[in-house]
Amino acid sequence: MFEYFSFFLKDLSFSFVILTVGFILGWVIYNNLVLRDVSLKDALFTKDNFAAWIEFIGAFVFPVLYLSSHAIKGAASDNILVDLAVCTGYTVFYVVILTLLRLLSKAIVSLINAEDSHGKVCLNKEICEQKNIGAALFSVTLSVIFVSFIKYIDFIDIIEGEGATILIKVLLFIVFVLIALVCYSMVLRRKTTLFKEIFIDNNSAAGIGLLGFVFAAQTIITGIIDGYATDFEIITVALVIAVCLAIYGIISILFKKIFTAIVKVDVWNEIYEQNNVGAAVGQAALYVGIAMIIVNFIM
Repeated sequence: MFEYFSFFLKDLSFSFVILTVGFILGWVIYNNLVLRDVSLKDALFTKDNFAAWIEFIGAFVFPVLYLSSHAIKGAASDNILVDLAVCTGYTVFYVVILTLLRLLSKAIVSLINAEDSHGKVCLNKEICEQKNIGAALFSVTLSVIFVSFIKYIDFIDIIEGEGATILIKVLLFIVFVLIALVCYSMVLRRKTTLFKEIFIDNNSAAGIGLLGFVFAAQTIITGIIDGYATDFEIITVALVIAVCLAIYGIISILFKKIFTAIVKVDVWNEIYEQNNVGAAVGQAALYVGIAMIIVNFIM
């Protein structure tokens, strides 16, 4: 009984230290580097900015805690202190990489050089000053993408000679997510653009739709990559991902057409013209549901 209690106590202490380190380090970097041009504290508590809370939880709290918990997986040695040091190192690395990618996304949005009624579009100011929920969801979407491939980076596996496999997994994920996003944008470009809806029109429904689509796409991609982890062949995995994403797109379109025919409602118009959040949530749920069915069927 004492051994079980001792194990539980060590596990609790170990997890607490790792998560605390990840959260504190993440907060310091996020608040002082990523959002250095705005006041996150004022946006969260003084202005009661819902968009800032979405960004804070979805693009900071969840990614940092998820990556910190991912760093805890597996043991580096029989010595808990060595384990603690290794996992802390992983946590610091994950948080730093996430921060750099978030800074990169901010720079990319600024480089587009678009303007709205408040002046030049800036991701941080859109969220913390203009309370743009769509922009906050856009940031969360990017964090979902970042977290999904950062978790594949493992120093121990690299040392053991698995570096090439890890690189291939990361590149596969990035390439297919980009392909999915390009297809999504091309569909929208028939009537509007994703950037205009989110940053110019402040359409929160468009942000929800994007988040649901990307989350579903990454569910398919990571599900297949993880499913072939023990028998990883790049051509096979790439082919399966491509086929599954194609099926995902076809089924999504068919379901929306069937729903439109039955209910006599234009879902596209509801989301992108009327900013109907409920319709966007329903569409996101459809995307994720289809993705889960596809992944479970393939596996």
